[in-house]
Amino acid sequence: MPKGVTSLNNPFVSKDALNSLKRCKVFIFDLDGTVYEETSHFAVFERELAHLLPAHARPEFLATARNVLSGKHFLYFGDGYHAESKSIVKDGSYFTWTGEALSNGPHEAHGIHFADDPWGIYGVVARHFGLSQRAIQSAFLATRRHMQSCDFVMTPMPGLADAIKHLLRKGVHLVLITNSPEPDSMAILNKLGLSFAFEQKIFNAKKQVNATSNFQQLHHYYQVPYEHMVSIGDHYRNEIAPAVRLGMKTICIDRYLAVDRPGVTVQLSHPNQIATVLHTVIAH
Repeated sequence: MPKGVTSLNNPFVSKDALNSLKRCKVFIFDLDGTVYEETSHFAVFERELAHLLPAHARPEFLATARNVLSGKHFLYFGDGYHAESKSIVKDGSYFTWTGEALSNGPHEAHGIHFADDPWGIYGVVARHFGLSQRAIQSAFLATRRHMQSCDFVMTPMPGLADAIKHLLRKGVHLVLITNSPEPDSMAILNKLGLSFAFEQKIFNAKKQVNATSNFQQLHHYYQVPYEHMVSIGDHYRNEIAPAVRLGMKTICIDRYLAVDRPGVTVQLSHPNQIATVLHTVIAH
């Protein structure tokens, strides 16, 4: 294993699972939370959201968001939030913001926002404090502009670019699919030294509705069976579950919940373990 690459010590990774990846010919990567490990941009997102709230609401918003992120609130990673009724959704059951069970959920289950990662956590808390989706999107885009700038310093993960080069030499097809816009995504790839890596790039992908169709299109384009395709990402609902349903292999980065995910091929606890998995794949 190359110097600096993290060793795997994970109960959710088996030798058979790693070996199953060696037959795969298409690797589909997410961007954020997958090919880099920086998290300082979430403080910028928090600040941008807070500035859009009335001054009197900002302290409570900040305290609530931080409590949720640290596990000190009833809302937690993986939960849903129904904005119209201001209720939290856990496993199909509805609760008040403070955790009291609701005997009857909303008549319409549309408009549920999921808190699957810090982006989602901040978005849900901001919705609860009255911000519109348009306002939250504005804060998101401001954060992405920061990430595109030289003020957002990034460090390439050891071994990742090298592993990708080996995969490309083996004739493996690498694709990037991200919900983020193209300008800041390309800036991030350049900072990481990964601008060479992907032969196809899909930006503003809206994976929450398009993930399955994107996978299907790549399946037809490359004429590769689903079982020889891999989806790599940190958002189970957007990148992993749709791939599992199609019979694809998956590399799931579960940085926050650390729960066993049925059907996942390889489950990691941190993005810096991806290089280790990829070097295992090419070592045959």
